[in-house]
Amino acid sequence: MGPGHRRAFGLRLRLRLRELRAKADRTQASIAAEAGVDRAFYVNVGNGTNSISLDEIFVLADALGVDAAELFRGLHS
Repeated sequence: MGPGHRRAFGLRLRLRLRELRAKADRTQASIAAEAGVDRAFYVNVGNGTNSISLDEIFVLADALGVDAAELFRGLHS
């Protein structure tokens, strides 16, 4: 996967995080607090400034009330 594909995948993942947060009717602050991360970190993940580790993906998925696999559903296209 080249840099262009990684950027596109990252964008789709960020959009998926927003979609799931909106579906859960939650704020960025509430998701960040439940995940145990700083709100600024969560915002920066959402805008592409921060990378996200696999561990953080699992923590955010839990805070969103979904399985981590749900974050990746449909992102391959």
